[in-house]
Amino acid sequence: MSFKRSTELKTLNNYYNRDDNQIVVLYGDRFSGKMPLLKDFLKGKDFFYYMARACSEDEQLKLWHDELKDELPKDSEIKEGYQGIIAAMMEQPVKDGKRIIVIDEFHNIIKSGNDFMEAVVHGAHNKWSRQPVMFLLCSSSVYWVESQMVDKLKELAFEISGLLRLNDLKFLEFTRHFKNYGLQNSVEAYAVLGGSPMLWELWDDSFSVSDNICRLILREGAPLNDYGKRILPSELREHQVYNTILATLAQGKNKLNDIYKYTGFSRAKISVYMKNLIELEIVAKIDSVNTAGHENVQKGIYRIVNPFTRFWYKYVFRYYSRLAFMSPEKFYAKYIAPTFKSYTAYCFTDVCAEYLDILNQMDKLSFRYNQRGVWVGKVGTIDTVAMDDDGRTLVALCNWENPTMNYADYEWLMFCVKQAKLNVNDVYLFSAGDFDLELKQEDMINDHLTLIDGSQI
Repeated sequence: MSFKRSTELKTLNNYYNRDDNQIVVLYGDRFSGKMPLLKDFLKGKDFFYYMARACSEDEQLKLWHDELKDELPKDSEIKEGYQGIIAAMMEQPVKDGKRIIVIDEFHNIIKSGNDFMEAVVHGAHNKWSRQPVMFLLCSSSVYWVESQMVDKLKELAFEISGLLRLNDLKFLEFTRHFKNYGLQNSVEAYAVLGGSPMLWELWDDSFSVSDNICRLILREGAPLNDYGKRILPSELREHQVYNTILATLAQGKNKLNDIYKYTGFSRAKISVYMKNLIELEIVAKIDSVNTAGHENVQKGIYRIVNPFTRFWYKYVFRYYSRLAFMSPEKFYAKYIAPTFKSYTAYCFTDVCAEYLDILNQMDKLSFRYNQRGVWVGKVGTIDTVAMDDDGRTLVALCNWENPTMNYADYEWLMFCVKQAKLNVNDVYLFSAGDFDLELKQEDMINDHLTLIDGSQI
């Protein structure tokens, strides 16, 4: 099964179809589906492709020179340096349209100096050829592109025509592809895979969620079993420290003080390593939306961002030695099944927020919000708080684990609203199951209350 990134493909083609030359940066993590998108985009077009390695500049030039020599006609001349390589590609005749030069993992070249980027800019300005060209610079290092690239390139960064990030695909996209799954299976699978299309391609919705977990993650040598062992980037030092922090977060100890007490690491050390994890987008700090109830807010909450990473450290990393003497099925039954329903509740909250975002984009709400977040109190949490510039506010509470959402849940939400000191215009209650009679009666008389059950989602 192939997952098309139609929106991103359209954006790339828009750049390609412009009259002027382009330098476009395309980036996303290693499971973002960058290569399938590239292949779709390059189909039927005239292009050169090079994958940059992490090596010295001299070795890089030799590797690229040798690969290009195999592609070009035998009598072609390739002059020295990056300008020579780019010139050799641009001098080749184009059958139709614009030439595309793709340099994948281009950060491996940029890190050694700006000679490469100067050659790209020189090529885009057509100093030696009238051949129209599009340079597509690709990277799987999201943090480097967003935090370090501009500082490294300096004024050359202004030559970039556009940046296109491959974000995770939404839950709605997941349900469109995995049509054999209902709401429960879809939420559970998404809570394991997240929005990574390369992981989706491994999943088979003709099998149950537990069967997929057993065959893809728990079985020795399975593709996601191998991936789990190398989640952390190789360039990070002291993997043992990072592993310990992630395993601690996965067990629900998500405040710095909790991590300090559990691991014994100093608060200063934890802060340094947490900063690195945040920069790599492995961990996020959850900041409550800004409300008048500042004194009731719980501060310093951390969460593992990627669902697969969270699943791995919650279940597999913690009990990994048991897999040596236990079948995947028995491992799942003993270590995963008892808590899996409660574990996936966070994903249902994200799904409900996505549902609200769709209604918001379609102007199906009483007002259009422009900020949305969570309110984490010292006592209680509001799953979703959405506001507009005029202060109009929507709050939502999500029920995943219980068969029925009760009126007491609504009362608890309103207690949290009071703690947050919010003036609420609309209340949305989401339940994967049903609502009790009292809540349904309240819904009939309260114009500001909306109930959404699993069938509607």
